Amino acid sequence: MSVIATTDAVLTARDLTRHYSVSRGLFQPAASVQALNGVSFELQAGKTLAVVGESGCGKSTLARALTLIEEPSSGSLQIAGQEVAGASRAERKQLRRDVQMVFQNPYASLNPRQKVGDQIGEPLLINTQLSRLERRDKVQAMMQQVGLRPEHYQRYPHMFSGGQRQRIALARAMMLQPKVLVADEPTSALDVSIQAQVLNLFMDLQEEFNTGYVFISHNLSVVRHVADDVLVMYLGRPVEMGPSEHIYSRPLHPYTQALLSATPTIHPDPNKPKIKLSGELPNPLSPPSGCAFHQRCPYATERCHSELPQLRLLEARQVACHHAETING
Repeated sequence: MSVIATTDAVLTARDLTRHYSVSRGLFQPAASVQALNGVSFELQAGKTLAVVGESGCGKSTLARALTLIEEPSSGSLQIAGQEVAGASRAERKQLRRDVQMVFQNPYASLNPRQKVGDQIGEPLLINTQLSRLERRDKVQAMMQQVGLRPEHYQRYPHMFSGGQRQRIALARAMMLQPKVLVADEPTSALDVSIQAQVLNLFMDLQEEFNTGYVFISHNLSVVRHVADDVLVMYLGRPVEMGPSEHIYSRPLHPYTQALLSATPTIHPDPNKPKIKLSGELPNPLSPPSGCAFHQRCPYATERCHSELPQLRLLEARQVACHHAETING
Protein backbone atom coordinates (compact mmCIF):
# COMPACT_ATOMS: atom_id res chain seq x y z
CA MET A 1 0.00 0.00 0.00
CA SER A 2 1.35 3.41 -0.93
CA VAL A 3 0.93 6.45 1.26
CA ILE A 4 1.01 10.03 -0.03
CA ALA A 5 2.54 12.35 2.53
CA THR A 6 0.56 15.48 3.36
CA THR A 7 2.08 18.75 4.43
CA ASP A 8 1.30 18.31 8.14
CA ALA A 9 2.53 14.70 8.37
CA VAL A 10 5.26 14.33 10.99
CA LEU A 11 6.02 10.70 10.08
CA THR A 12 5.46 8.87 6.80
CA ALA A 13 6.42 5.24 6.15
CA ARG A 14 6.19 3.58 2.75
CA ASP A 15 6.65 -0.18 2.43
CA LEU A 16 9.12 -0.41 5.31
CA THR A 17 10.84 -3.78 5.62
CA ARG A 18 13.40 -5.13 8.06
CA HIS A 19 14.96 -8.51 7.40
CA TYR A 20 17.49 -10.29 9.61
CA SER A 21 19.98 -12.93 8.59
CA VAL A 22 19.95 -15.80 11.10
CA SER A 23 22.56 -18.55 11.35
CA ARG A 24 21.12 -22.07 11.47
CA GLY A 25 24.31 -23.86 12.52
CA LEU A 26 27.28 -25.48 10.85
CA PHE A 27 26.95 -26.37 7.18
CA GLN A 28 23.49 -24.80 7.04
CA PRO A 29 22.75 -21.75 4.89
CA ALA A 30 21.70 -18.64 6.78
CA ALA A 31 17.99 -17.99 6.95
CA SER A 32 16.22 -14.65 6.53
CA VAL A 33 13.64 -13.51 9.06
CA GLN A 34 11.20 -10.98 7.64
CA ALA A 35 10.47 -9.20 10.91
CA LEU A 36 8.87 -6.26 9.10
CA ASN A 37 7.40 -6.64 5.66
CA GLY A 38 5.73 -3.77 3.82
CA VAL A 39 4.45 -1.40 6.51
CA SER A 40 3.02 1.92 5.33
CA PHE A 41 1.27 4.66 7.29
CA GLU A 42 1.12 8.40 7.86
CA LEU A 43 1.09 10.12 11.25
CA GLN A 44 -0.21 13.64 11.75
CA ALA A 45 0.94 16.10 14.41
CA GLY A 46 -1.02 15.72 17.64
CA LYS A 47 -2.46 12.33 16.63
CA THR A 48 -1.83 8.82 17.96
CA LEU A 49 -1.29 5.72 15.86
CA ALA A 50 -1.52 2.51 17.89
CA VAL A 51 0.33 -0.58 16.64
CA VAL A 52 -1.12 -3.80 18.03
CA GLY A 53 -0.62 -7.54 17.66
CA GLU A 54 0.76 -10.61 19.38
CA SER A 55 4.37 -10.90 20.51
CA GLY A 56 6.53 -11.57 17.48
CA CYS A 57 4.36 -9.62 15.03
CA GLY A 58 7.01 -6.94 14.40
CA LYS A 59 5.87 -4.13 16.69
CA SER A 60 9.21 -3.55 18.42
CA THR A 61 11.12 -3.93 15.15
CA LEU A 62 8.96 -1.15 13.73
CA ALA A 63 9.73 1.00 16.78
CA ARG A 64 13.48 0.57 16.28
CA ALA A 65 13.19 1.49 12.62
CA LEU A 66 11.13 4.60 13.31
CA THR A 67 13.57 5.85 15.96
CA LEU A 68 16.60 5.26 13.68
CA ILE A 69 18.03 2.67 16.05
CA GLU A 70 18.05 0.25 13.11
CA GLU A 71 18.11 0.88 9.39
CA PRO A 72 15.19 -0.56 7.42
CA SER A 73 16.19 -3.12 4.80
CA SER A 74 14.10 -1.26 2.23
CA GLY A 75 11.28 1.24 1.95
CA SER A 76 11.00 4.93 2.69
CA LEU A 77 10.81 6.75 6.01
CA GLN A 78 10.21 10.50 6.21
CA ILE A 79 10.32 12.55 9.40
CA ALA A 80 8.60 15.93 9.01
CA GLY A 81 9.05 15.62 5.25
CA GLN A 82 12.78 14.78 5.48
CA GLU A 83 13.76 11.46 3.90
CA VAL A 84 15.91 9.41 6.29
CA ALA A 85 17.67 7.37 3.62
CA GLY A 86 20.57 9.36 2.23
CA ALA A 87 20.44 11.99 4.97
CA SER A 88 23.80 13.48 5.99
CA ARG A 89 25.26 12.99 9.45
CA ALA A 90 24.11 16.47 10.53
CA GLU A 91 20.63 15.84 9.15
CA ARG A 92 20.40 12.52 10.97
CA LYS A 93 21.34 14.22 14.23
CA GLN A 94 18.42 16.61 13.76
CA LEU A 95 16.10 13.76 12.80
CA ARG A 96 17.00 11.90 15.97
CA ARG A 97 16.06 14.99 17.96
CA ASP A 98 12.66 14.96 16.27
CA VAL A 99 11.89 11.33 17.16
CA GLN A 100 12.21 10.19 20.77
CA MET A 101 11.28 6.92 22.46
CA VAL A 102 9.86 5.73 25.77
CA PHE A 103 10.74 2.12 26.47
CA GLN A 104 8.68 -0.62 28.06
CA ASN A 105 10.65 -1.11 31.24
CA PRO A 106 11.27 2.03 33.32
CA TYR A 107 13.58 0.01 35.57
CA ALA A 108 15.98 -0.74 32.71
CA SER A 109 15.78 2.50 30.73
CA LEU A 110 17.34 4.70 33.44
CA ASN A 111 20.96 4.79 34.60
CA PRO A 112 20.97 3.67 38.25
CA ARG A 113 24.18 5.63 38.96
CA GLN A 114 23.02 8.99 37.63
CA LYS A 115 20.72 11.48 39.33
CA VAL A 116 17.36 11.77 37.61
CA GLY A 117 17.73 15.52 37.03
CA ASP A 118 20.92 14.92 35.07
CA GLN A 119 19.27 12.12 33.09
CA ILE A 120 16.28 14.25 32.16
CA GLY A 121 18.59 17.09 31.13
CA GLU A 122 20.99 14.92 29.12
CA PRO A 123 19.24 15.55 25.76
CA LEU A 124 19.77 19.29 26.34
CA LEU A 125 23.43 18.74 27.20
CA ILE A 126 24.02 16.79 23.97
CA ASN A 127 21.87 18.78 21.56
CA THR A 128 21.92 22.40 22.76
CA GLN A 129 24.32 25.11 23.84
CA LEU A 130 22.37 26.01 26.98
CA SER A 131 24.25 26.76 30.17
CA ARG A 132 24.02 24.43 33.16
CA LEU A 133 21.66 26.84 34.93
CA GLU A 134 19.42 27.14 31.86
CA ARG A 135 19.28 23.35 31.52
CA ARG A 136 18.39 22.98 35.17
CA ASP A 137 15.53 25.48 34.83
CA LYS A 138 14.12 23.63 31.82
CA VAL A 139 14.44 20.27 33.55
CA GLN A 140 12.65 21.47 36.66
CA ALA A 141 9.85 22.93 34.52
CA MET A 142 9.44 19.60 32.73
CA MET A 143 9.56 17.69 36.01
CA GLN A 144 6.70 19.83 37.27
CA GLN A 145 4.71 19.04 34.11
CA VAL A 146 5.04 15.29 34.66
CA GLY A 147 4.17 15.46 38.35
CA LEU A 148 7.63 15.29 39.93
CA ARG A 149 8.73 17.59 42.75
CA PRO A 150 11.85 19.84 42.74
CA GLU A 151 13.58 17.75 45.41
CA HIS A 152 13.42 14.73 43.07
CA TYR A 153 16.12 16.35 40.92
CA GLN A 154 18.96 15.09 43.13
CA ARG A 155 17.61 11.58 43.70
CA TYR A 156 18.52 8.29 42.02
CA PRO A 157 16.15 6.00 40.08
CA HIS A 158 16.01 3.30 42.77
CA MET A 159 14.30 5.81 45.06
CA PHE A 160 11.22 5.98 42.82
CA SER A 161 8.27 3.73 42.09
CA GLY A 162 7.66 2.23 38.66
CA GLY A 163 5.11 4.89 37.76
CA GLN A 164 7.46 7.67 38.82
CA ARG A 165 10.30 6.16 36.78
CA GLN A 166 8.13 6.12 33.70
CA ARG A 167 7.32 9.79 34.35
CA ILE A 168 11.07 10.43 34.47
CA ALA A 169 11.57 8.56 31.18
CA LEU A 170 8.73 10.51 29.58
CA ALA A 171 10.14 13.83 30.82
CA ARG A 172 13.53 12.96 29.31
CA ALA A 173 11.93 12.01 25.98
CA MET A 174 9.97 15.28 25.82
CA MET A 175 12.84 17.62 26.74
CA LEU A 176 13.61 18.43 23.09
CA GLN A 177 9.90 18.76 22.27
CA PRO A 178 10.11 16.08 19.55
CA LYS A 179 7.71 15.94 16.63
CA VAL A 180 7.22 12.18 17.18
CA LEU A 181 7.24 10.06 20.32
CA VAL A 182 7.41 6.28 19.98
CA ALA A 183 6.10 4.52 23.09
CA ASP A 184 6.87 0.79 23.17
CA GLU A 185 4.47 -0.86 25.65
CA PRO A 186 4.94 2.08 28.06
CA THR A 187 2.45 0.88 30.68
CA SER A 188 2.78 -2.92 30.55
CA ALA A 189 5.37 -3.03 33.36
CA LEU A 190 3.25 -0.85 35.66
CA ASP A 191 0.56 -1.72 38.18
CA VAL A 192 -2.94 -1.43 36.77
CA SER A 193 -3.74 1.28 39.33
CA ILE A 194 -0.89 3.42 37.93
CA GLN A 195 -1.46 2.80 34.23
CA ALA A 196 -4.35 5.26 33.90
CA GLN A 197 -2.34 8.05 35.53
CA VAL A 198 0.59 7.53 33.15
CA LEU A 199 -1.70 7.34 30.11
CA ASN A 200 -3.40 10.57 31.12
CA LEU A 201 0.02 12.19 31.42
CA PHE A 202 0.90 11.02 27.90
CA MET A 203 -2.26 12.60 26.55
CA ASP A 204 -1.74 15.87 28.48
CA LEU A 205 1.78 16.26 27.08
CA GLN A 206 0.56 15.47 23.57
CA GLU A 207 -1.98 18.25 23.83
CA GLU A 208 0.65 20.62 25.21
CA PHE A 209 3.32 19.99 22.55
CA ASN A 210 1.20 18.73 19.62
CA THR A 211 3.40 15.64 19.37
CA GLY A 212 2.54 12.71 17.13
CA TYR A 213 2.54 9.39 19.01
CA VAL A 214 3.25 5.89 17.79
CA PHE A 215 1.83 3.83 20.66
CA ILE A 216 2.87 0.19 20.57
CA SER A 217 0.85 -2.19 22.71
CA HIS A 218 -0.74 -5.62 22.94
CA ASN A 219 -3.40 -4.28 25.30
CA LEU A 220 -6.39 -3.31 23.17
CA SER A 221 -8.26 -1.93 26.18
CA VAL A 222 -5.52 0.67 26.64
CA VAL A 223 -5.32 1.40 22.92
CA ARG A 224 -9.03 2.15 22.71
CA HIS A 225 -8.62 5.16 25.03
CA VAL A 226 -5.56 6.72 23.41
CA ALA A 227 -5.54 5.94 19.67
CA ASP A 228 -6.88 7.96 16.76
CA ASP A 229 -5.87 5.22 14.32
CA VAL A 230 -4.99 1.55 14.79
CA LEU A 231 -2.53 -0.59 12.82
CA VAL A 232 -3.01 -4.33 13.40
CA MET A 233 0.04 -6.46 12.52
CA TYR A 234 0.50 -10.19 12.05
CA LEU A 235 3.87 -11.82 11.36
CA GLY A 236 5.45 -8.57 10.19
CA ARG A 237 2.61 -7.47 7.90
CA PRO A 238 -0.29 -5.04 8.40
CA VAL A 239 -3.62 -6.86 8.23
CA GLU A 240 -5.97 -3.99 9.12
CA MET A 241 -5.48 -0.26 9.57
CA GLY A 242 -7.89 2.61 10.03
CA PRO A 243 -9.68 4.93 12.44
CA SER A 244 -9.96 3.54 15.94
CA GLU A 245 -13.75 3.94 16.14
CA HIS A 246 -14.27 1.90 12.95
CA ILE A 247 -11.97 -0.92 13.97
CA TYR A 248 -13.39 -1.24 17.46
CA SER A 249 -17.03 -1.00 16.41
CA ARG A 250 -16.74 -3.32 13.39
CA PRO A 251 -13.42 -5.14 12.88
CA LEU A 252 -13.22 -6.71 9.42
CA HIS A 253 -10.14 -8.94 9.54
CA PRO A 254 -10.58 -12.29 11.36
CA TYR A 255 -7.38 -11.68 13.31
CA THR A 256 -8.58 -8.27 14.52
CA GLN A 257 -11.89 -9.86 15.48
CA ALA A 258 -10.07 -12.50 17.52
CA LEU A 259 -7.89 -9.91 19.29
CA LEU A 260 -10.90 -7.82 20.26
CA SER A 261 -12.84 -10.90 21.31
CA ALA A 262 -10.08 -11.79 23.76
CA THR A 263 -10.00 -8.27 25.26
CA PRO A 264 -11.58 -8.13 28.74
CA THR A 265 -14.52 -5.73 29.07
CA ILE A 266 -16.53 -4.49 32.04
CA HIS A 267 -19.84 -5.26 30.34
CA PRO A 268 -19.32 -8.23 27.97
CA ASP A 269 -21.97 -8.89 25.36
CA PRO A 270 -23.46 -12.35 26.06
CA ASN A 271 -24.74 -12.54 22.48
CA LYS A 272 -21.28 -12.11 20.99
CA PRO A 273 -19.42 -15.46 20.93
CA LYS A 274 -15.77 -15.61 21.95
CA ILE A 275 -13.34 -16.32 19.13
CA LYS A 276 -10.63 -18.79 20.10
CA LEU A 277 -7.65 -19.07 17.81
CA SER A 278 -6.06 -22.47 17.44
CA GLY A 279 -2.33 -22.90 17.05
CA GLU A 280 0.53 -20.48 17.55
CA LEU A 281 2.07 -17.66 15.55
CA PRO A 282 3.91 -19.30 12.60
CA ASN A 283 7.68 -19.65 12.64
CA PRO A 284 9.08 -16.48 11.03
CA LEU A 285 11.98 -18.53 9.64
CA SER A 286 9.52 -20.47 7.49
CA PRO A 287 6.34 -18.43 7.10
CA PRO A 288 3.37 -20.14 5.45
CA SER A 289 2.49 -19.47 1.84
CA GLY A 290 -0.40 -17.20 0.97
CA CYS A 291 -2.01 -15.42 3.91
CA ALA A 292 0.15 -15.90 7.01
CA PHE A 293 -3.00 -16.19 9.11
CA HIS A 294 -4.66 -18.97 7.10
CA GLN A 295 -3.49 -21.78 9.43
CA ARG A 296 -5.44 -20.25 12.31
CA CYS A 297 -8.32 -18.62 10.43
CA PRO A 298 -11.79 -20.25 10.59
CA TYR A 299 -12.69 -18.76 7.19
CA ALA A 300 -9.59 -19.83 5.24
CA THR A 301 -10.06 -21.23 1.73
CA GLU A 302 -7.71 -22.64 -0.87
CA ARG A 303 -7.14 -19.10 -2.16
CA CYS A 304 -5.89 -18.06 1.29
CA HIS A 305 -3.36 -20.92 1.24
CA SER A 306 -1.81 -19.84 -2.03
CA GLU A 307 -2.40 -16.09 -2.59
CA LEU A 308 -1.12 -13.31 -0.34
CA PRO A 309 -3.89 -10.77 0.32
CA GLN A 310 -2.99 -7.12 -0.23
CA LEU A 311 -4.28 -4.20 1.79
CA ARG A 312 -7.35 -2.66 0.13
CA LEU A 313 -9.86 -0.01 1.06
CA LEU A 314 -13.04 -1.35 2.62
CA GLU A 315 -15.48 0.46 4.93
CA ALA A 316 -13.18 3.42 5.67
CA ARG A 317 -10.10 1.34 6.52
CA GLN A 318 -7.43 -0.81 4.88
CA VAL A 319 -7.84 -4.58 5.28
CA ALA A 320 -5.79 -7.50 3.95
CA CYS A 321 -8.30 -10.34 3.66
CA HIS A 322 -9.66 -12.07 0.56
CA HIS A 323 -13.05 -12.71 2.16
CA ALA A 324 -13.64 -9.61 4.30
CA GLU A 325 -16.92 -8.81 2.55
CA THR A 326 -18.21 -12.38 2.79
CA ILE A 327 -17.49 -12.97 6.48
CA ASN A 328 -18.73 -9.51 7.47
CA GLY A 329 -21.76 -9.32 5.19
